[in-house]
This record gives sequence, structure tokens and C-alpha cells, in this order.
Amino acid sequence: MHKKCSEIAKMLGIEWSGEYEDRMVCGVSFDSRQVKDNDLFIPLIGEKVNGHRFGQQVADSNASCILWNEDEEDVPSGICVLKVKNTAVAFRELARSYRDLCGFKIIGITGSNGKTSTKDLVAGVLSAKYKVMKTQGNYNAEVGVNYTILNFDEDIDIGIVEMGMENMHEIEQLCEIARPDIGIITNVGTAHLENLGSQENIAKAKCEMIDALGKDAILIYNGDDPYLVKEIKHHTLPKKSFSYGENLYNDCSLTSFTQSEKGITFSTNLMNALFTPLLGKHQAFNSMAAVLCALELNMSKEEIRRGFTLVAPTKWRTQLENIGKCKVLNDVYKSNPQSAIAALETFQQFDSPEKIIVFGDMFDLGDNTRQIHYELGQAVSQYDCDLLLCIGELSKEIEKGASEAGVNAMHVESQQALLEILKPYLNKTCMMLIKGSRGMHLDLVLDELRRGIS
Repeated sequence: MHKKCSEIAKMLGIEWSGEYEDRMVCGVSFDSRQVKDNDLFIPLIGEKVNGHRFGQQVADSNASCILWNEDEEDVPSGICVLKVKNTAVAFRELARSYRDLCGFKIIGITGSNGKTSTKDLVAGVLSAKYKVMKTQGNYNAEVGVNYTILNFDEDIDIGIVEMGMENMHEIEQLCEIARPDIGIITNVGTAHLENLGSQENIAKAKCEMIDALGKDAILIYNGDDPYLVKEIKHHTLPKKSFSYGENLYNDCSLTSFTQSEKGITFSTNLMNALFTPLLGKHQAFNSMAAVLCALELNMSKEEIRRGFTLVAPTKWRTQLENIGKCKVLNDVYKSNPQSAIAALETFQQFDSPEKIIVFGDMFDLGDNTRQIHYELGQAVSQYDCDLLLCIGELSKEIEKGASEAGVNAMHVESQQALLEILKPYLNKTCMMLIKGSRGMHLDLVLDELRRGIS
């Protein structure tokens, strides 16, 4: 964003008072701790914190402008203040207005798994021809989507927006803000079963994106996902709709796949021998969404090939690293049954004299969460595993299922106990897979392992 305060006032339908000089706004922040020079600060009211409390602190920094609820007292001085009825609503409306003013296209990506990787892949591929920006980190709920769009440069060609959800109508609301020109749905998993009750309902929630797309928009979706394929029959698809997957009936189908420590090489019916520095067969499917997207945006095959080499993956997602003599597959950002199986499949592709798997709890899986954990433990028996270590209350069920299936498995009560078992392996030629939901903080275990060999 590069707008004057008066322009922001106009975008919000506010009469510009001109009380302070017409300063330039070069960015937007909703966290007072992250406000940068010349930012617009949007204080939000949360369950525990009212951002208006930090108004004067922000004003005393080098911020340019601040939105302010009309009924909030202690209006800050020394800064341009734009009063609104509700800062949260104004945040959304400002993002919508900015999206309308700028000429860039928006690609919206949703799905239970693979949203972030698909975002990274699409961004990397398209950057071979276009100026592209994407959602940073995990800013994929309403506040994050507003923040993402408002921090896109005005002169980009394409903005890629990750869209998450926990309940019905959230994707619908995010699409009302972003209004995607291209919509991508990666799959329907079991994350958020706790709120939505069934994968059929999750499919309905994801497919709200289809109804939000305009007639000239493009839909790209996983044609192998049974819940998704069943649900889209109840929706009117854009004229340009494309599926991808392993089955030959898809518009883009996978024909070959290989993996090395450096990345994956795969072929499709549309393009052969594509390489990208990500790991796992699931990344080949995410990559096919990027191929379809790029072809529809008139990229040449040479540009697409080069774009795959430009992919910059988000950290903590199926990344291979060396810690001492041990190779560690770091996948600690989140976990659910589908992503855990994908990690096991990826891990299986590597040869090692000894393999250790660490699983932490998976969250938000609803009433059947213990059974789901138990079944994951049983599934481990299908893969090479010399030792399975489970941490977390729910992961006791992973250990139970694995042990009953003949896996050498044990449950540990603390990160310290886990580290005492893992550290000796750093001096051995072996491989580890470490995976768990973000709330399990297994990244801290990795930090301690790295410190152990420094």
C-alpha cells in the first residue's frame, strides 16, 4: 500500500478533516508491537486485549495514521486519526476497497491440507513471469486476509491469498473480501471435525469458494478427493474448471514421480520432468495445481520449469536437515491424519540403516479423536520404523495402536524425556521424522537437538 491518509479516508467513506498533514501510509498493522514507520495502525478489540489501549504508544512512534472506534476514549494525539464505527468492519471494508482500486489478480487457495505448500508453489512458479506476492506465515483467517491484501504492493500482477476456516460461511466471507479470479481447493480432510462434525460438512464449507467465484473466474481442484468430487456436483462451476490428481480422468494427471534429498521430480500428461525443491508425493499434487494455474495465465513451459526452481517453502513443513550424523525430516508446523500419512509416505522414500519417528498430538479432530490417533498408530506398522516415540496425552493412543500392530513404540511424558532418548541418535547414521500439531511445540525439541551438536 502507498496511499495518503486522505485517500484512505475516501476509501472508507470518511470525510477528510485535514487536521494533520496529509501523510503517506506505506503499510498496515493490527499489532502495536509490529508497527513500522509510516504504517496505518488498526486497533482491534479481542477477547483479552483492546488494541485502542496502545493508540498513544503507536502515535508516539513514526506511524502515519490510526483508525479509531467512535465510542473509544483517550483518542491519541500527534497522529492522523480516522474515526469509524467499528475498526474490525473498517479493516474488512478497507481491504475490499483496496482490492478494487488495484488492478492485480487474486488467487485464493483453500483446503484441509496443502494450502501453504500450494501457495508457495504457485507463487514460485508464477514469479518466473509475473510480480507476485503471497500470504505470509499463517495469516489465513479474516484479519489475516485483510492484512495480507492491504500489504500487497499496488504494482503487483498477482496476489496469492491463503484462506483457512473452522466453521461454515468463513470461506464465503473471505471470498467476499478477496474476490478471487482463480480459486484452488486442495482437498477435504479431518481437520476441524470438532466444529463441523463430518467431512461432508467440511467439503460444503470448502466449496463455498465455488459459489463466490465470478462467471469469468477459474476453478482448480483435487479431482481425486471423493468428498470434494461429490460435493462440487451440487454447485455451478465456472466455465473454466480443471481437476488434478493421480487418476487419468483428471485434466492434469500424474504419470511419474521420484524423490531425492534435494526434492521431487515428476511428470504429468501436460508437462514432463518437472523438478521442485520440496519433498513428498503430495507435493507433486500441489505442484499440479500450480501447473494448471500457470498455463491458464499464459506462461510458457520454459517459464513454468524455471518457476519451480524459484519456490521458497514455508519453514517447518517437510524439510530435511542434518543434525550431527542424523538426517531429520522436520514437519512440526501442524498435524492431522492426512498430513501424518503424507509425512510417513515421504519418510518411507528415504533409505537409512535406522529410522526413528516422533509423533505428537493432533488437535481439532472431534469426538473420534482418540480412535483417529489409535488408527494412525496402527498405520505406522506399514512403514519402516525402528522406534516410534509418542508425546502428548492423545498420542498415548498412537502408541497403543502401534504397539498392538507390532511396532516398537513407547510414550514419553515430557520433552526432556524425549530429548534424552533422541540425543544419542545424533551421533549415529540414521533418520528421524518429527511431526505434531503446532501446539505441541516440537520445534523446541528441534532447537534443543541443534544446540546439542553446536
